[in-house]
Amino acid sequence: MNPWFGLDRLAFVLIRIFLRLCTRANALPADPAELQLAPNTPVVYVLRDRSASDAAAADQSARQLGLSSALGGLTLGKTRLRHSYFQLYRRQFSNRRQSAPISPPRLEKMVAALRENPGADVQLVPVSVFWGRRPEKESSFWRLLFSDNWSPAGFIKKFFIIITQGRQLYVKFNQPMSLRTLVDQCETDEQAVRKASRILRVHFRRQREAAIGPDLSHRRTLANTVVEAPSVQETIREEAKRQETSPEKLEAKARNYVMEIAADYSHTVIRFLELFLNWVWNRLYGGLRVYNMDNLTKVAEDHEVIYVPCHRSHIDYLLLSFLVYRNGLVPPHIAAGINLNLPVVGTILRRGGAFFMRRSFRDNPLYASVFSEYLHTITARGFSIEYFVEGGRSRSGRMLRPRTGMLAMTLRSFLRDSRKPIAFVPVYIGYEKVIESGSYIGELHGEKKQKESVGGLMKSLAVLRSYFGQVHVNFGEPIKLVDFLDQHHGNWRQEPTVGVETPPWFKHVVDELGQQVVESINAAAVANPINLLSLALLASPKHTMDIAQLREQLGLYIALLKQAPYSRCAAIANEDAQALIDYGLENDFLDRIQHKLGDVVTTDEKTALQMAYVRNNSVHLFILPGLICSLVMNARAIPRATLQGMVQLLYPFLRNEYFLHWEEGEELANAVDAMLAVLEERELISREGDNLMGAPVHTHEADMLEHLGQTVMPSLERYYLTIRLLVQYGSGMLNAEQLGELAHQTAQRLSLLYEFNSPEFFDKVVLKNFISQLFSTGLVTTDGAGALVFDHKLESLDDEANRILSPDISDAIQRVTRVASQI
Repeated sequence: MNPWFGLDRLAFVLIRIFLRLCTRANALPADPAELQLAPNTPVVYVLRDRSASDAAAADQSARQLGLSSALGGLTLGKTRLRHSYFQLYRRQFSNRRQSAPISPPRLEKMVAALRENPGADVQLVPVSVFWGRRPEKESSFWRLLFSDNWSPAGFIKKFFIIITQGRQLYVKFNQPMSLRTLVDQCETDEQAVRKASRILRVHFRRQREAAIGPDLSHRRTLANTVVEAPSVQETIREEAKRQETSPEKLEAKARNYVMEIAADYSHTVIRFLELFLNWVWNRLYGGLRVYNMDNLTKVAEDHEVIYVPCHRSHIDYLLLSFLVYRNGLVPPHIAAGINLNLPVVGTILRRGGAFFMRRSFRDNPLYASVFSEYLHTITARGFSIEYFVEGGRSRSGRMLRPRTGMLAMTLRSFLRDSRKPIAFVPVYIGYEKVIESGSYIGELHGEKKQKESVGGLMKSLAVLRSYFGQVHVNFGEPIKLVDFLDQHHGNWRQEPTVGVETPPWFKHVVDELGQQVVESINAAAVANPINLLSLALLASPKHTMDIAQLREQLGLYIALLKQAPYSRCAAIANEDAQALIDYGLENDFLDRIQHKLGDVVTTDEKTALQMAYVRNNSVHLFILPGLICSLVMNARAIPRATLQGMVQLLYPFLRNEYFLHWEEGEELANAVDAMLAVLEERELISREGDNLMGAPVHTHEADMLEHLGQTVMPSLERYYLTIRLLVQYGSGMLNAEQLGELAHQTAQRLSLLYEFNSPEFFDKVVLKNFISQLFSTGLVTTDGAGALVFDHKLESLDDEANRILSPDISDAIQRVTRVASQI
């Protein structure tokens, strides 16, 4: 027996004991089934660098996940391997101590063995080992000495890395690669070894960049880079002429702008925030549930990621970075409003990756140029970035129209320098209760928005004594920018670089991109327990329901989501209707009232308003089935072709309001048919020939049909109210601003008189968007004086809307609009 073999085994035993004492490994993925390993095919692990500690960490984590040992042997025909792993690089000693690629002897032996045994195969599993994930800073000796970065570590440095970073050890196992496939593709063994090594090296480079991030420069170095950029220098010269001042003075001003904007990323602060936020989440929430994380991890390997989440709360900033970091990726740089740059707080956020932007800089060309160049610099260097396309937080809980400024700057940067492809990752964040819900309700009722301040922050610490349910985060389908450009402007590669003058195609593409982003965020919605309970309870009189009826209604929602899913990425948090009710009762979202004829559940007025916000996070999932129910419910019998025609007529308005993703025409018609099938199966509708009929009145099924139809009723009522005002005043009598104000006042009055108690019913933004859609569909135009002009088409839509609504609601709207038109 070779004596070195015994020493080798002893060394690994000692290293393993040392690692158990000094490290805490986070093995990813948590569920080894995600690797989809073939059960009867041997596994060989691939490590990037020759390192006994890395090999021991990989072996320890493999055992932890129930996978085969990396230190165990492997037999392939007549070939015997002592260990089931190999490395791609060895450390070479030179002035800069770089890693040198090698041709792994074990890989060569396996290739030769597979050539001799045509029926055999080996699964190569790349294993990325990260001892902490702190990006290197040029000026920090401590980071250079003890961080796990792109340069190889010697024995002494590795020892200190393990001591200092052992509690931040991440071991990531990746999808297997069939060595048999490569051997069969190559004519010689040497070719197969080279090809396998090349593929694996590219994989490790992408993995390392996604987890550690590119090298960070010092903030002042970055400021010099931005200020010296040709675009900024050109702006300085132009502004110096216009303002009749010296270029030096404006250059100093530009440098101050960079320091105001730029992030100052610090791993120490990131680690502190991870620990602190973990404590905060445990205080505030009953859990953070994550869906479709693989949508992110797959695209992050070979794309620069731009995170585009919805914006519900200030917590969004911290929550997303926390989850990204916890799942083995580098946290993004985050575009934050300058209002958050508070004393102390702003410094912490900046060190956590936030860069600050002013709300508007249209009238400040120098600031605009500096900000655009800063964004281009961090984009070109490969940093992941996060920004909110809605601009601000949604006060109603629904998706806001996209503000495309950041998208336009990102697209300009990509067209100017596309070293790495970009992928936008839409992120849906759904809360069961929002920390700011009280202030949102006040703002919707007309109260002034409170400015952020340190005093306000201290007062808000009282929320740590409250409970806010769970948070649901879903990563949607990535939008790859190259594919998007190919689809929407095929010859973009031949276009000149987009400069100050914006070509027409550019604005159109940016608008389309913004629309797709918000639709993709909504497509990743999660139906959580409070979403569904709110949807059912708030559509009932007095916000009260019999428990059995509530259970049936929730069952209908779940059936629609499962059998006619909104999208591939949409998710359901819980599929048990009774469990949803129990959850609402246990967490004080619902109150039970006991009664001899059957218990009922209800909620108080304040909680109902908070639940309305949560309902709106995912109400779009049920808008189309709600529209179908409203058409069948009031018509009672309607030909299928007529129903499809009515849906196609009204859908553009609903799509504009709720950012629905179906395309008009065949895709929409197929979605309607799928939902009709579910409703028919549950006997809410029936067919006689080509006619569709709602369930007979005064039946349980008719009540369910009406209940689901209430989902879309507020929108249809707003549409009818606005159109009715316009028709009553007459063509050429109102401009868009006057109509918007009249519609707001009328809707508010209708809410007071007839208990439309959600403030969003008379939200000015929602009404303004509907008026804009009237222009987009050509139903309304303007004359030379800006007055709204329409013809018989709008009057026909007025008649159709009148028929859809119940007589009581239709009469109420006509009375209120008649009063408004006489004032």
